[in-house]
Amino acid sequence: MTAETRPTSVAISLSFDVAAVSEGLLAGVVMVRSGHGSGSGTIWRRDGLIVTNHHVVRDETAIVTLATGEQLSAAVESRDPDHDLAALRVDATDLPALPPGDSIHTHPGQWVLAAGNLMGMRGVVTGGIITGVGQVAGPDRTWLDDLIQADVLLAPGNSGGPLADAHGQVLGINAMVAASGIALAVPTHVVERFLEPAESQRTYLGITGTEVEVLVSSAVRSGIVLLTVEEWSPAGRAGLFQGDVLLSLDGSDVRSTEELRRVLWTQGEHAALELLALRSGEIRHFTVAPAVRAAA
Repeated sequence: MTAETRPTSVAISLSFDVAAVSEGLLAGVVMVRSGHGSGSGTIWRRDGLIVTNHHVVRDETAIVTLATGEQLSAAVESRDPDHDLAALRVDATDLPALPPGDSIHTHPGQWVLAAGNLMGMRGVVTGGIITGVGQVAGPDRTWLDDLIQADVLLAPGNSGGPLADAHGQVLGINAMVAASGIALAVPTHVVERFLEPAESQRTYLGITGTEVEVLVSSAVRSGIVLLTVEEWSPAGRAGLFQGDVLLSLDGSDVRSTEELRRVLWTQGEHAALELLALRSGEIRHFTVAPAVRAAA
């Protein structure tokens, strides 16, 4: 390959990567109509949980249009006006939930994509980089905490859509445009904190563990060694034992307990998940169905 053709090949490869990530993102973006306005929403869980902005749904009900064109009635489950967040619930299962990303360790210069319904146009994706994180100057000389700044194009209709990393993992929910024209998004870890009261009955596997590094096929790989497995829990019924090293869940690597929590919380109750674990030096395949632990 010559020096002249190499940049073109790289550009073409990058174009296909962006297109593939964008396609996955748009599958998990919905249009939200409430009252006289509309915006976007992000499918957060397969069992019908959708996250959008508080200002997008002024009423207590909304009409949600999926990427397939199907329309569903939605009810507002909870709100957080301070962070401009709202949780919607629709009567549906197996929705294409988008995977949450690591918003705590985002940094300026990180490449991101914003997906939504720009100015009424369905399925628009724009790209840019993160320009700042944390505290942002707000109106009237106030300061807004816990926001991601990015130079992606946002306009009316984008609010409530995802801001995602290069792998299509959601780093935040697009919320507003600052006076400088910079887009502002509410980080994923703030969204998850907001959802916790509404989801006091979380799906669980019935395990505890700690992060380790193990040798798999002559390569070092991170995972979670199981310290305890509850006997009649989903993990116990699936055949997992204390000492097994969990490597992946539902096709996603689980290199830390935080990643395990994120993957698990995007799944609905009783969804059959494929799990890979290392036992006595061999990779074993398991099928596990997360359940909801009854509130104490």
